Amino acid sequence: RALSSFVEFDRRTNMLSSLRRVATRGARHGARRILPVHQHACFSATAPITVTDTDGEHEIKFLGERAVRTIKAELMAADKNGDGRIDADELQALLKRHKSSFTDREIADIGEMFYAAKAGGSISYDRFIHAVDVKLGSEDDAGLDANYHFKATNTKHPLGIGKCSVEYLAGGHSLYTPDELDIKLTHTPPKTLTDKAALASVRLLRFGFDTATRWNVGELTQQKIMLRAIFLETIAAVPGFVGAMFRHFKVLRTMERDGGWTNLLLEEAENEKMHLLAFIKMYKPGFLFRLAVIGGQCVFATFFGTMYVLNPTYCHRLVGYVEEEACSTYTKIIGGINHAPEGSELAAWRTQQAPAIGRAYWHLGEEGTVLDLMLAIRADEANHRDVNHLAAGMKPGQINPFFDPGAKLDKMLLKYVKDVLNTSGGAPPKTAAT
Repeated sequence: RALSSFVEFDRRTNMLSSLRRVATRGARHGARRILPVHQHACFSATAPITVTDTDGEHEIKFLGERAVRTIKAELMAADKNGDGRIDADELQALLKRHKSSFTDREIADIGEMFYAAKAGGSISYDRFIHAVDVKLGSEDDAGLDANYHFKATNTKHPLGIGKCSVEYLAGGHSLYTPDELDIKLTHTPPKTLTDKAALASVRLLRFGFDTATRWNVGELTQQKIMLRAIFLETIAAVPGFVGAMFRHFKVLRTMERDGGWTNLLLEEAENEKMHLLAFIKMYKPGFLFRLAVIGGQCVFATFFGTMYVLNPTYCHRLVGYVEEEACSTYTKIIGGINHAPEGSELAAWRTQQAPAIGRAYWHLGEEGTVLDLMLAIRADEANHRDVNHLAAGMKPGQINPFFDPGAKLDKMLLKYVKDVLNTSGGAPPKTAAT
């Protein structure tokens, strides 16, 4: 596979091997016999041509003129907005022209990888053609060979892509509609003694942390927000991983399923880690801050792990209340950004581009702002709030409703029939009162 430096963790879908297959197929033009790529009449170094991109002029060494014309024609056909560039959706449209070489799953995966690697951006036709030519000339080195990967780790990829996406593409990540970003602050009233203990613990921790950091004293600043957010995210990523670990051990001991909770909690931990990785692109904490993080992790991980063995319900209720406070904190931050006077440092976040890893992970688009990033992170925290409150109230043996295939298919059927009725002009019938 030819794009191994692009998706080092994926054993099946390396994109530029995919691009090479496009070039080879496009160059055949009805040839009766498939020749090795370097022996095909379309691929010749005797009459070199050049392409130009932002990083300069590149000589085409392995693609012949006819092959270049064929690829460029396919790129133009896939370029929906006619801007001379190819984005993730247009790349998928290009690959769909070659369904004998790509499965639907490969096309979807490659599109997601490209979007993530370019942080929602695009590439020019010439860069694409140059990348195909480069990989065509080094196809014998491509694939999942460990030596090739380690050798190529620090080299610049011909598509100009980054490597941030390897942090999360193996798992799920968050995509939100505008309605889902409109988060309401909610509170789950405590009912049991365990619930009250969890709420009291969170309020005590919140009071101590707010006092120590002077969160409610003075005006909000970028530094104050970053220091608070970074520290809290280093702690917030602990519960999901610890909970998943103990649930995993329990499955091994009892030899029973856990209803999908292990996967969900691991996804929560991964999501919280992504909050941190986005924030540290905006602010670099110092040595003393990092020491505080190490100390906080040691204390909290030990406490939470012990309590999860003794009382998992307490732990999930605790996290649910922590996430309620997180939603409140991010709402305050978002309000501060929205209402900051023009020219102030917080107002700059309304237009400042979010870090590339954040734009890619939350699909914020090429021009996604720091404000967009904060809205997406608040939506994540609201999701964790609801998940953990639900987990605290579930009985043993119950299926995690967030991963329940029956529930997802029920939702699909309802969305489908409503769309059909709306399209056909028929009004959906009234549902029976429950």
